[in-house]
Amino acid sequence: MQQLSWNRSVRVLWGGRFLTSAGLTGISPFIPYYMESLHAGSPSQVLMWTGLAVSAPAVSYALLTPLWGKLGDRWSRKWMVVRALLGLALSMFLMSIAATPFQFFLFRLCQGAFGGISDASSAFIGTHAPSKKQGLALGQMERASAAGLLVGPLLGGICVNTWGSGPLLFITASLTALFAIIAAFVLPGSAQEKPKTAITPSKRSGIFAAFAALLKHPVARSFIAAGILFKLADFATFTIFTPYMRELLDSPAKAATAVGLLIAASSAGELVGGPWWGKRNDNHQPARNFTAAGLLCALCIIAQTLPFGVIWLFIVRFLQGFFYSALLQTVMLSVLKTSSDHDRGVRIGATNSLLMAGQISGPTIGVFIGAQLGLSSVFLVMGGFMLLASMLVWFPAAHTRKQKHFSAQ
Repeated sequence: MQQLSWNRSVRVLWGGRFLTSAGLTGISPFIPYYMESLHAGSPSQVLMWTGLAVSAPAVSYALLTPLWGKLGDRWSRKWMVVRALLGLALSMFLMSIAATPFQFFLFRLCQGAFGGISDASSAFIGTHAPSKKQGLALGQMERASAAGLLVGPLLGGICVNTWGSGPLLFITASLTALFAIIAAFVLPGSAQEKPKTAITPSKRSGIFAAFAALLKHPVARSFIAAGILFKLADFATFTIFTPYMRELLDSPAKAATAVGLLIAASSAGELVGGPWWGKRNDNHQPARNFTAAGLLCALCIIAQTLPFGVIWLFIVRFLQGFFYSALLQTVMLSVLKTSSDHDRGVRIGATNSLLMAGQISGPTIGVFIGAQLGLSSVFLVMGGFMLLASMLVWFPAAHTRKQKHFSAQ
């Protein structure tokens, strides 16, 4: 019965992650067009408002996600999942009725501030998933996000061409709100969590204490540092990928088609790899999986500089997505394994907040390197960053295993 209840919970979490990923990635490519429909002004003003709207959720999310994690620790992680879905639904509804670019920007801030289904579902998994199934559950969440990333822009393009950006946001908001209601009735609540009376004030971990604890723990610290570098490399290469393809191909139309197919290839790789790596994390040492996946992902990024054509890039991008799907879920698993029930949510929130440093800085760094050294050099430099990040995890984990070995003797 307990297994049946958990399987239902996974399906609900999967649906919520998929829907929010598909909805948000479905609208993101069309924000410039939406800004034009809101009469943002000249082309430079449209670009300015687009940049602000794209970056806004990451900033507000990084600031508030530890607070939501703390509230989940204190009350109920189920209701944090419901809150995240409702927050995203409300934000997207408000975006659909925005009358000015500034209003749209404010509602994008609300999206980051009141959403956060990723950390809410991770904290829920840490509390309710069987110990030997946590890796697989996180892998399924990775698959849900990848599936949303794969189909979101396609469905978004169809909806925008048929009805416009506003109706797309309204439809996504309605479906997300529906999933929030389903989650409220299906997910097990605080009765299945540890009684809050068992948590004494001295054991409660504040937000700043959670950051300090993560940074003091050698294994968690190395995973998080590596995760920041991985996110930085991912967003740096993603930002310059379209201009890079325009350099390689002789036609803007060919470049646009190739970019769409190659991004889809990466998402397909993540779709296949997410649960595979999650299951492997349950049965093998996560640090070894993380290091192997990171090294191979780095080689895939570097390999994109080789002049072997689009078919070569398609294969490499698929493999990059497959290996990348192991990385962030393993960071989350390491945080789950090094936290306790009374501080799990706030530590996951703090981790996601730290990881956003890579997402926020990556595009700027990628553009700077590309402007100074050439676009292909971005792949070489970021591949080197990922090689370094893999080593950051391997040495502390190996040292910890050696200490356990000697203490056992």
